[in-house]
Amino acid sequence: MKAWQINSYGGPAVFNLVNIPNPSPKQGHILIEIKAFGINRSELYTRQGHSGDAVTLPRVLGIECVGLVKDAGGTDLREGQKVAAAMGHMGRLYDGGYAEMALIPRSNVYPIETELEWSTLGALPEMYLTAWGVIKEAIDLPKNSSLLIRGGSSSVGLACASIAKEMGCTVFATTRKQEKVSILKSAGVDHVLIDDGLIAPQVKAILPAGVAGVVELVGIEKTIMDCLQSTAPKGTVGMVGFLGDSWDYKFFPWMPSTVKLTLYSTETLHTNYATPVLQSIVDHVAAGRYKTNIHKVFEFGDLPKAHEMMESNQAAGKLVVLTEN
Repeated sequence: MKAWQINSYGGPAVFNLVNIPNPSPKQGHILIEIKAFGINRSELYTRQGHSGDAVTLPRVLGIECVGLVKDAGGTDLREGQKVAAAMGHMGRLYDGGYAEMALIPRSNVYPIETELEWSTLGALPEMYLTAWGVIKEAIDLPKNSSLLIRGGSSSVGLACASIAKEMGCTVFATTRKQEKVSILKSAGVDHVLIDDGLIAPQVKAILPAGVAGVVELVGIEKTIMDCLQSTAPKGTVGMVGFLGDSWDYKFFPWMPSTVKLTLYSTETLHTNYATPVLQSIVDHVAAGRYKTNIHKVFEFGDLPKAHEMMESNQAAGKLVVLTEN
Protein backbone atom coordinates (compact mmCIF):
# COMPACT_ATOMS: atom_id res chain seq x y z
CA MET A 1 0.00 0.00 0.00
CA LYS A 2 1.00 3.63 -0.41
CA ALA A 3 1.70 5.62 2.74
CA TRP A 4 3.34 8.87 3.82
CA GLN A 5 6.08 7.94 6.26
CA ILE A 6 8.63 9.92 8.27
CA ASN A 7 12.07 8.60 9.22
CA SER A 8 13.30 11.82 10.82
CA TYR A 9 11.90 15.07 12.18
CA GLY A 10 11.71 18.42 10.45
CA GLY A 11 9.67 20.33 7.87
CA PRO A 12 7.13 18.92 5.39
CA ALA A 13 10.02 17.66 3.23
CA VAL A 14 10.62 14.80 5.72
CA PHE A 15 7.51 13.02 4.40
CA ASN A 16 8.32 10.11 2.11
CA LEU A 17 5.68 8.54 -0.13
CA VAL A 18 6.50 4.84 0.19
CA ASN A 19 5.09 1.45 -0.71
CA ILE A 20 4.93 -0.72 2.42
CA PRO A 21 3.24 -4.08 3.08
CA ASN A 22 -0.47 -4.03 3.85
CA PRO A 23 -1.17 -4.40 7.58
CA SER A 24 -1.87 -8.02 8.51
CA PRO A 25 -5.30 -8.71 10.04
CA LYS A 26 -5.19 -9.10 13.80
CA GLN A 27 -7.67 -10.29 16.41
CA GLY A 28 -9.46 -7.41 18.08
CA HIS A 29 -8.21 -4.91 15.48
CA ILE A 30 -10.00 -3.38 12.49
CA LEU A 31 -8.28 -3.23 9.13
CA ILE A 32 -9.62 -0.07 7.48
CA GLU A 33 -9.52 0.78 3.79
CA ILE A 34 -9.00 4.53 4.20
CA LYS A 35 -11.05 6.93 2.09
CA ALA A 36 -10.15 10.25 3.72
CA PHE A 37 -8.45 11.75 6.75
CA GLY A 38 -8.11 15.13 8.40
CA ILE A 39 -4.85 16.95 9.10
CA ASN A 40 -4.28 17.93 12.74
CA ARG A 41 -1.87 20.26 14.46
CA SER A 42 -0.70 17.48 16.76
CA GLU A 43 0.63 15.70 13.65
CA LEU A 44 2.52 18.86 12.73
CA TYR A 45 4.09 18.88 16.20
CA THR A 46 4.98 15.20 15.90
CA ARG A 47 6.56 15.76 12.50
CA GLN A 48 8.58 18.64 13.97
CA GLY A 49 9.87 16.35 16.75
CA HIS A 50 7.92 17.59 19.76
CA SER A 51 6.18 14.33 20.75
CA GLY A 52 9.17 12.74 22.47
CA ASP A 53 8.82 9.13 23.59
CA ALA A 54 5.17 9.06 22.45
CA VAL A 55 6.40 8.36 18.90
CA THR A 56 8.77 5.82 17.42
CA LEU A 57 10.29 6.04 13.92
CA PRO A 58 9.80 5.23 11.12
CA ARG A 59 6.14 6.14 11.46
CA VAL A 60 3.06 6.75 9.35
CA LEU A 61 1.40 9.73 11.06
CA GLY A 62 -2.31 10.47 11.29
CA ILE A 63 -4.52 10.44 14.40
CA GLU A 64 -7.79 9.97 12.48
CA CYS A 65 -9.29 8.50 9.32
CA VAL A 66 -12.57 7.35 7.79
CA GLY A 67 -13.19 4.43 5.47
CA LEU A 68 -14.52 0.91 5.11
CA VAL A 69 -13.85 -2.22 7.17
CA LYS A 70 -11.65 -4.58 5.18
CA ASP A 71 -11.19 -7.10 8.01
CA ALA A 72 -13.12 -7.00 11.28
CA GLY A 73 -10.61 -8.94 13.37
CA GLY A 74 -13.24 -11.21 14.90
CA THR A 75 -15.12 -8.24 16.40
CA ASP A 76 -18.75 -7.15 16.15
CA LEU A 77 -18.06 -5.09 13.02
CA ARG A 78 -18.53 -6.40 9.49
CA GLU A 79 -16.62 -6.15 6.24
CA GLY A 80 -17.67 -3.17 4.15
CA GLN A 81 -19.06 -1.20 7.12
CA LYS A 82 -18.39 2.57 7.26
CA VAL A 83 -16.19 3.55 10.18
CA ALA A 84 -14.12 6.37 11.62
CA ALA A 85 -11.02 5.97 13.75
CA ALA A 86 -9.34 8.46 16.07
CA MET A 87 -6.66 8.70 18.73
CA GLY A 88 -5.61 5.81 20.96
CA HIS A 89 -1.88 6.33 20.10
CA MET A 90 -2.83 6.14 16.42
CA GLY A 91 -0.02 7.56 14.27
CA ARG A 92 2.30 7.63 17.27
CA LEU A 93 3.05 4.19 18.73
CA TYR A 94 1.60 2.47 15.65
CA ASP A 95 0.97 3.57 12.06
CA GLY A 96 -1.95 5.90 11.51
CA GLY A 97 -4.15 7.41 8.84
CA TYR A 98 -1.70 8.86 6.29
CA ALA A 99 -2.02 5.70 4.20
CA GLU A 100 -4.35 3.61 2.07
CA MET A 101 -4.98 1.23 4.97
CA ALA A 102 -4.59 1.19 8.73
CA LEU A 103 -4.93 -1.44 11.47
CA ILE A 104 -6.63 0.12 14.50
CA PRO A 105 -7.72 -1.40 17.85
CA ARG A 106 -11.49 -1.88 18.02
CA SER A 107 -11.62 0.46 21.04
CA ASN A 108 -10.83 3.42 18.79
CA VAL A 109 -13.00 2.56 15.80
CA TYR A 110 -16.48 4.07 15.54
CA PRO A 111 -19.08 2.56 13.19
CA ILE A 112 -21.21 5.22 11.49
CA GLU A 113 -24.21 5.28 9.19
CA THR A 114 -24.25 8.17 6.75
CA GLU A 115 -24.45 9.18 3.10
CA LEU A 116 -22.08 12.13 3.53
CA GLU A 117 -19.25 12.40 1.01
CA TRP A 118 -15.91 11.00 2.17
CA SER A 119 -14.31 14.45 2.08
CA THR A 120 -16.98 15.79 4.44
CA LEU A 121 -16.85 12.76 6.71
CA GLY A 122 -13.07 12.91 6.84
CA ALA A 123 -13.22 16.36 8.42
CA LEU A 124 -15.40 15.39 11.34
CA PRO A 125 -14.02 12.82 13.84
CA GLU A 126 -11.19 14.59 15.64
CA MET A 127 -12.50 18.11 15.03
CA TYR A 128 -16.01 17.56 16.36
CA LEU A 129 -15.23 14.95 19.02
CA THR A 130 -12.69 17.41 20.47
CA ALA A 131 -15.18 20.29 20.35
CA TRP A 132 -17.94 18.15 21.86
CA GLY A 133 -15.64 16.86 24.59
CA VAL A 134 -14.37 20.22 25.76
CA ILE A 135 -17.84 21.84 25.71
CA LYS A 136 -19.93 18.96 27.04
CA GLU A 137 -17.49 17.08 29.27
CA ALA A 138 -14.77 19.48 30.39
CA ILE A 139 -16.70 22.77 30.65
CA ASP A 140 -20.21 21.27 31.00
CA LEU A 141 -21.51 24.44 29.36
CA PRO A 142 -25.12 25.26 30.29
CA LYS A 143 -27.60 25.76 27.47
CA ASN A 144 -28.52 29.37 26.64
CA SER A 145 -25.37 30.66 28.35
CA SER A 146 -22.18 32.10 26.84
CA LEU A 147 -18.92 30.77 25.43
CA LEU A 148 -15.60 32.38 24.46
CA ILE A 149 -13.45 30.55 21.91
CA ARG A 150 -9.79 31.63 22.04
CA GLY A 151 -8.42 30.72 18.60
CA GLY A 152 -11.81 30.79 16.90
CA SER A 153 -10.79 30.31 13.26
CA SER A 154 -9.16 26.93 13.91
CA SER A 155 -11.14 23.87 12.83
CA VAL A 156 -11.96 22.94 16.44
CA GLY A 157 -12.84 26.55 17.22
CA LEU A 158 -15.33 26.67 14.35
CA ALA A 159 -16.81 23.34 15.44
CA CYS A 160 -17.20 24.72 18.97
CA ALA A 161 -19.13 27.65 17.52
CA SER A 162 -21.57 25.29 15.78
CA ILE A 163 -22.16 23.26 18.93
CA ALA A 164 -22.57 26.30 21.19
CA LYS A 165 -24.97 28.06 18.81
CA GLU A 166 -27.09 24.91 18.56
CA MET A 167 -27.24 25.02 22.39
CA GLY A 168 -28.63 28.56 22.25
CA CYS A 169 -25.47 30.21 23.60
CA THR A 170 -24.01 33.63 22.90
CA VAL A 171 -20.65 32.98 21.26
CA PHE A 172 -17.51 35.11 21.44
CA ALA A 173 -14.47 34.14 19.37
CA THR A 174 -11.03 35.61 18.82
CA THR A 175 -8.82 36.01 15.79
CA ARG A 176 -5.60 37.91 15.26
CA LYS A 177 -6.44 38.63 11.61
CA GLN A 178 -9.11 41.06 10.41
CA GLU A 179 -9.64 39.00 7.24
CA LYS A 180 -10.96 36.09 9.32
CA VAL A 181 -13.75 38.12 10.94
CA SER A 182 -16.20 37.29 8.15
CA ILE A 183 -15.40 33.56 8.47
CA LEU A 184 -16.25 33.64 12.16
CA LYS A 185 -19.41 35.64 11.55
CA SER A 186 -20.57 33.14 8.93
CA ALA A 187 -19.90 30.36 11.47
CA GLY A 188 -22.49 31.97 13.76
CA VAL A 189 -20.18 33.83 16.15
CA ASP A 190 -22.02 36.73 17.79
CA HIS A 191 -19.00 38.77 18.91
CA VAL A 192 -15.69 38.57 17.04
CA LEU A 193 -12.78 39.96 19.06
CA ILE A 194 -9.46 40.95 17.48
CA ASP A 195 -6.89 39.34 19.75
CA ASP A 196 -4.17 41.78 20.74
CA GLY A 197 -3.15 39.60 23.69
CA LEU A 198 -5.64 41.08 26.15
CA ILE A 199 -9.31 40.37 25.49
CA ALA A 200 -10.81 40.24 29.01
CA PRO A 201 -11.72 43.96 28.87
CA GLN A 202 -13.44 43.42 25.49
CA VAL A 203 -15.45 40.49 26.84
CA LYS A 204 -16.49 42.29 30.01
CA ALA A 205 -17.50 45.40 28.11
CA ILE A 206 -20.23 43.20 26.60
CA LEU A 207 -20.81 40.76 29.50
CA PRO A 208 -19.66 42.49 32.70
CA ALA A 209 -19.74 39.27 34.75
CA GLY A 210 -17.76 37.35 32.14
CA VAL A 211 -18.63 34.29 30.04
CA ALA A 212 -19.86 30.97 31.42
CA GLY A 213 -17.15 29.01 29.65
CA VAL A 214 -14.01 29.38 27.57
CA VAL A 215 -12.46 27.02 25.03
CA GLU A 216 -8.74 27.86 25.20
CA LEU A 217 -7.05 26.74 21.97
CA VAL A 218 -3.95 28.96 22.02
CA GLY A 219 -2.53 27.43 25.18
CA ILE A 220 0.19 29.84 26.27
CA GLU A 221 0.37 31.22 29.79
CA LYS A 222 -0.58 34.77 28.81
CA THR A 223 -3.74 33.76 26.95
CA ILE A 224 -4.76 31.25 29.62
CA MET A 225 -4.53 33.88 32.34
CA ASP A 226 -6.45 36.36 30.18
CA CYS A 227 -9.16 33.77 29.53
CA LEU A 228 -9.47 33.13 33.26
CA GLN A 229 -10.06 36.85 33.74
CA SER A 230 -12.75 36.71 31.02
CA THR A 231 -14.72 34.03 32.87
CA ALA A 232 -17.62 34.52 35.26
CA PRO A 233 -17.42 33.14 38.82
CA LYS A 234 -17.97 29.35 38.80
CA GLY A 235 -17.28 29.33 35.08
CA THR A 236 -14.71 27.04 33.46
CA VAL A 237 -11.81 27.49 31.08
CA GLY A 238 -11.24 24.29 29.10
CA MET A 239 -7.79 23.94 27.58
CA VAL A 240 -7.73 21.79 24.48
CA GLY A 241 -5.15 23.14 22.04
CA PHE A 242 -1.67 24.55 21.63
CA LEU A 243 -1.93 26.96 18.70
CA GLY A 244 0.66 29.08 20.48
CA ASP A 245 3.27 26.31 19.98
CA SER A 246 3.99 26.06 23.71
CA TRP A 247 2.95 23.51 26.31
CA ASP A 248 5.37 24.06 29.21
CA TYR A 249 3.50 25.86 31.99
CA LYS A 250 4.48 27.41 35.26
CA PHE A 251 2.26 27.42 38.32
CA PHE A 252 -0.55 30.00 38.02
CA PRO A 253 -0.49 31.93 41.31
CA TRP A 254 -3.16 34.52 40.48
CA MET A 255 -6.12 32.47 39.25
CA PRO A 256 -9.44 34.26 39.93
CA SER A 257 -11.37 32.88 42.88
CA THR A 258 -13.98 30.21 41.98
CA VAL A 259 -13.05 30.15 38.27
CA LYS A 260 -12.03 26.65 37.17
CA LEU A 261 -9.31 25.56 34.76
CA THR A 262 -9.37 22.12 33.20
CA LEU A 263 -7.86 20.18 30.29
CA TYR A 264 -9.62 17.99 27.73
CA SER A 265 -7.76 15.39 25.67
CA THR A 266 -9.22 13.07 23.05
CA GLU A 267 -6.82 10.40 24.30
CA THR A 268 -9.79 9.51 26.54
CA LEU A 269 -11.98 8.65 23.54
CA HIS A 270 -13.41 5.12 23.56
CA THR A 271 -15.89 3.49 21.22
CA ASN A 272 -18.38 2.76 24.03
CA TYR A 273 -19.41 6.39 24.51
CA ALA A 274 -17.91 8.13 21.48
CA THR A 275 -19.75 6.08 18.84
CA PRO A 276 -23.22 7.53 19.60
CA VAL A 277 -21.67 10.98 20.00
CA LEU A 278 -19.99 10.80 16.58
CA GLN A 279 -23.19 9.45 14.99
CA SER A 280 -25.09 12.41 16.43
CA ILE A 281 -22.43 14.80 15.08
CA VAL A 282 -22.64 13.22 11.61
CA ASP A 283 -26.44 13.47 11.68
CA HIS A 284 -26.25 17.15 12.72
CA VAL A 285 -23.87 17.88 9.83
CA ALA A 286 -26.11 16.03 7.37
CA ALA A 287 -29.10 18.05 8.61
CA GLY A 288 -27.20 21.35 8.29
CA ARG A 289 -27.24 22.09 12.02
CA TYR A 290 -23.44 21.81 12.32
CA LYS A 291 -21.06 23.31 9.75
CA THR A 292 -18.34 21.22 8.09
CA ASN A 293 -15.70 23.99 8.39
CA ILE A 294 -13.57 22.56 5.56
CA HIS A 295 -10.93 25.00 4.33
CA LYS A 296 -9.47 22.80 1.58
CA VAL A 297 -9.46 19.19 0.34
CA PHE A 298 -6.16 17.78 -0.96
CA GLU A 299 -5.32 14.77 -3.09
CA PHE A 300 -3.27 12.05 -1.40
CA GLY A 301 -0.12 12.97 -3.32
CA ASP A 302 -0.32 16.54 -2.06
CA LEU A 303 -0.17 15.78 1.66
CA PRO A 304 3.06 17.76 2.22
CA LYS A 305 1.28 20.83 0.77
CA ALA A 306 -1.47 20.39 3.38
CA HIS A 307 1.20 20.46 6.11
CA GLU A 308 2.77 23.55 4.55
CA MET A 309 -0.61 25.30 4.64
CA MET A 310 -1.21 24.36 8.27
CA GLU A 311 2.29 25.36 9.34
CA SER A 312 1.93 28.78 7.70
CA ASN A 313 -1.41 29.36 9.49
CA GLN A 314 -3.19 30.07 6.21
CA ALA A 315 -6.16 27.80 6.90
CA ALA A 316 -9.39 28.84 8.59
CA GLY A 317 -10.98 25.46 9.19
CA LYS A 318 -10.19 21.83 8.49
CA LEU A 319 -7.72 20.45 5.96
CA VAL A 320 -8.75 17.08 4.53
CA VAL A 321 -6.93 14.56 2.35
CA LEU A 322 -8.67 12.07 0.05
CA THR A 323 -6.97 8.79 -0.82
CA GLU A 324 -7.25 7.18 -4.24
CA ASN A 325 -9.15 4.19 -2.80
